[in-house]
Amino acid sequence: MSDVVSYYGQEKSGKTTFGFTAIKAFPDGILVHFDFDLGRERAIWRFPESLASRIQSVRFPEVPKWTMGSGAITKQWADFERVYEMALTDPQVRVLFIDTGTQMHTLNADEYLENYVKRNKPGRHQLQQIEFRVPNARTRAKIMAAREAKKLLIISHYERPIYVEQFVQRPDGSMVKESVETGAKTHKGFGDIVYTVDYHLQLFLRNVNLDLVTGAPIEPARLITVAKILTPNPPPAFGIELPGPTYVKFMKIIDGVRKMSMMEEEE
Repeated sequence: MSDVVSYYGQEKSGKTTFGFTAIKAFPDGILVHFDFDLGRERAIWRFPESLASRIQSVRFPEVPKWTMGSGAITKQWADFERVYEMALTDPQVRVLFIDTGTQMHTLNADEYLENYVKRNKPGRHQLQQIEFRVPNARTRAKIMAAREAKKLLIISHYERPIYVEQFVQRPDGSMVKESVETGAKTHKGFGDIVYTVDYHLQLFLRNVNLDLVTGAPIEPARLITVAKILTPNPPPAFGIELPGPTYVKFMKIIDGVRKMSMMEEEE
């Protein structure tokens, strides 16, 4: 299995839990959890020991940017690449789970800044847009390596607001162009992740404690995690929502949509 699944969501929307559920798709083997978010303990208690023992977490605590130039960022990236390569070549490893891809990609870019940009341009403290080509290529290579090794790769992300440029009227009547939030969200991190994965989802919390007549929320709110399919693969799956998502339930929906699509084509 070499599927690649990415998703994003707000805090406490079950991102780590959803990633851990992928181990249920395999009767043996292990899941290697690249724990950038240090969130193992918030989720692992939901799993019986028989599964928890097959989820092996390797911690990669965030390295502060003020250490830039000390080599700490470079060491952290080198440690991640070493463990990632070991997981790729280990036949026992069935699932790779990068949690979160947002933090992994930031470390990736910071390592490039520390070792190339600041060495050649010491006054620089951040990458220009064109300089993200190398970090982007390295993140893409991680995804391709998992495919080549026939591993299931799961990548979680933080979310960020989507902005649009539009003209806004000032109190004096003049017009000025500003970035305005649309209210929609997207993933934070490697921008092209949507085009390099097989499935891309959004996780969010929904209040299911509603009045059956009016639809108004009832106190106290009862929140559950919902996954919405954003990448149409296959196309009819686009927009489907899955309450209480797990990896196995998600793949059953995908398989069901595929079978229905094939039946429709045969008619």
